[in-house]
Amino acid sequence: MAARHPPIRGVEPARPELVQAVGRAVDHYNAGRWRAAETEARLALGFAPTDPSALNVVAGVAMQDGRTADAVALFQRALAAQPRNPFIQFNLGETHRRAHALAKALPHFERAAELKPDFAEAFAYAAEALRGLGRVEAAERRYQTALHLSPKLPVALNGYGLLQLRRGKPSHAAPLFAVALDGMPPSHPMVPGLLSNLGIARLQLGQGLEGLTDLARAVELSPHAADLCRLLASSLRHTKVVPSSGMFREVLIRLFDRDDINSRNLATAALAVLRHDVGVDRLLRAIEARAADAGRIIAEDGAVAARLVQDPLLLVLLGSAPIPNVAVELLMVRLRSDLLAATDEAPEALDDELPLATRLARQAFLNEYAYFVSADEDQGVERLGQALDRDDLGRRPGDAVRIAILAAYRPLSATPLAARLLRDPVADIADLVREQVTEPALETELRARLPVLKTATDPVSIAVQRQYEENPYPRWTRCGLGAALPFADAVRIALPHLGDGQAPEVARPRILIAGCGTGLETMRVVNTYKDASILAVDLSGASLGYAMRKTQEYGLANVEHLQGDILDLPVLAERFDLIDSFGVLHHMADPAAGLQVLSGLLKPGGLLSIGLYSELGRGGVVEARAHIAARGYPATPEGVRNQLQASLIACTSGASEPWAPGWPLSPDRAVRWGVRRTSPRGCRRPRPLVGRPPAIARRSSTSGRLLRSIRRTKAASDVALRISRPRISGDTRSRPGVSLSPISSAARAIASRPRPMRSSPCHRRRCARSRDSNSAAPTAATMPGAMLIRNSHRQLKVSGIQPPTMEPTVGASTARMPASVVASA
Repeated sequence: MAARHPPIRGVEPARPELVQAVGRAVDHYNAGRWRAAETEARLALGFAPTDPSALNVVAGVAMQDGRTADAVALFQRALAAQPRNPFIQFNLGETHRRAHALAKALPHFERAAELKPDFAEAFAYAAEALRGLGRVEAAERRYQTALHLSPKLPVALNGYGLLQLRRGKPSHAAPLFAVALDGMPPSHPMVPGLLSNLGIARLQLGQGLEGLTDLARAVELSPHAADLCRLLASSLRHTKVVPSSGMFREVLIRLFDRDDINSRNLATAALAVLRHDVGVDRLLRAIEARAADAGRIIAEDGAVAARLVQDPLLLVLLGSAPIPNVAVELLMVRLRSDLLAATDEAPEALDDELPLATRLARQAFLNEYAYFVSADEDQGVERLGQALDRDDLGRRPGDAVRIAILAAYRPLSATPLAARLLRDPVADIADLVREQVTEPALETELRARLPVLKTATDPVSIAVQRQYEENPYPRWTRCGLGAALPFADAVRIALPHLGDGQAPEVARPRILIAGCGTGLETMRVVNTYKDASILAVDLSGASLGYAMRKTQEYGLANVEHLQGDILDLPVLAERFDLIDSFGVLHHMADPAAGLQVLSGLLKPGGLLSIGLYSELGRGGVVEARAHIAARGYPATPEGVRNQLQASLIACTSGASEPWAPGWPLSPDRAVRWGVRRTSPRGCRRPRPLVGRPPAIARRSSTSGRLLRSIRRTKAASDVALRISRPRISGDTRSRPGVSLSPISSAARAIASRPRPMRSSPCHRRRCARSRDSNSAAPTAATMPGAMLIRNSHRQLKVSGIQPPTMEPTVGASTARMPASVVASA
């Protein structure tokens, strides 16, 4: 019911119908009923076409609908009627902010604060705009004023915390996020973003388990928030210690299902979760300590090995990313050998093994078939291929699983079965055939249409080209995606020392990628620079065919591909705003000459982004090459597999981290991992082994035991289910709750001396390196869409407004935040 106001001298009292209509409009708006709110407001405008409160509501609905131009025009009409109304000033600023026009939003927030000096939200949003514009000192002053007026205002606490993170002060930022969370119910829309920011601050403080728990809780509360999922995934890269909760495991499995996350970044975290099972950890430690006895260890602990192999998380990992762990690799080699031996069994005995066989085949494809193969297995694979090479392929019982087992040893595109599988698809292994047959055929077709600049003539360029023609690298499946930024904003993040106006303002930058490889670098550039037009160049036609297929897969229309040598690029007529060349120039005979060529292709004021391998970072690869040469292993796939197997057996620990972080090397290029200097855990140098290594090179009396253990475990599970399966009506599973009660004490704990993370120190180093990068930046705390409505006929409170999306801050992805509850004056 509308409040009654005494008449103002000289002003005609408002009609009761107008007051009631405006009151109903505001009530609908606060409840999120936008259409009803607009209907009532337009009814009020029928009585008084210039009524500022009614115009304010209609404009607010337009803002919620994303009709920025309409909202701005309506708010301006409202301001014409009430130019000194601080809430309409605020709302007009909020409309500009949602449209990422911070420079236009700032004067309205500042004017609202000037008109109403106790308007804490106006100061907080002005600070947000200033922070987004890079005016850090002025933003800090506004945040401080807002918190002086309202010490627990979430918008100000979150924004001020992000500002402290940007300054490299996580110990100052974490208590701010914790205070904002204190007492906030888990259902509050601001909680996921605040938890995410608190998690990043804790990671930077070295509190790894706590930080990852916060990030996982954020994803659990907001599972469809892509930015929060990507932030957690990037924070998990190379992580070896993770939370042990069931909630974290569920969230991790969910991350593997996302197309916008590079699943390779999750591999070590998944292994850490699997090792929370005491039996599994004991088994893997035993294999790592005595790799030469892996077959006997697996046979003796077959039940645990079977439990591990059937774990849903391991199955997801097998089909998603190369597994960087010695013990699991030896386990998979044993399992693959057992499956191959089982192909002689009756077809019905193999039916249950199809899911496992297809995942194992995908794992082999992802790691470039670097798993060791014994002489007996070589003969068995040949016999299996010959048995499947027939016209009725796919129509006999057991064919699908046998094809999958063959694909675990060699890519189907390299077998005589490829043409038949293209002509007569086998439904049960459709995804496997697509990846190993259909997609390589498409790459060949795309390569045939590839424009060629010139034929390479430099001897070193020719050698590099030959290597990548034989082995396009990396054969990636998914990549991390993100919201691209305007060119100037992305440059400011990469070069934070630039002053105001020094970052080039280019609406549609033209970018050259000199050495795009298989397209992963292209994807990074596409996801960094908004509205960019890209020319991707590489020496290898095979790599470009892969890149072109992935470009089609992701629907990118702004990328052109060209085969050519960097030394020949001066013939190009155009010039570029940015040239990106990562991991390329050091391969050239004269890197300085390549750098000179690229610099000559820049527009005036253009930028050059160069990535080079470091001597320190490549130390493991150099040592591996020296070891290979000293032992006389041939530069063939078989030679590399034999060397790898010898290294796995000789190295008792420390082999779970690849030489080239995140990417196993192709067997035709170098050994993936395993040869390392002595580590604190006692990894010794590989023994001088020549020829075929011992252990699982030969089948023994333990052969087939792992597969038998898996089958026994399945059978026991089926019996138990038949005997004791409960009656279920509806879904009675409970989801892990989120308790925020410890947050207030957490704020005090965070401010004290931080606890070091017990695991890898890379959390601290990685977060310190990437505070200003897209990959490990905090969630951009987009402030609530606090649409503040002042009804000139009565006093109102506004809440429940759906949040906007603000431009990323410090290169972070955005997270939606809630509306504030603010009393109008």
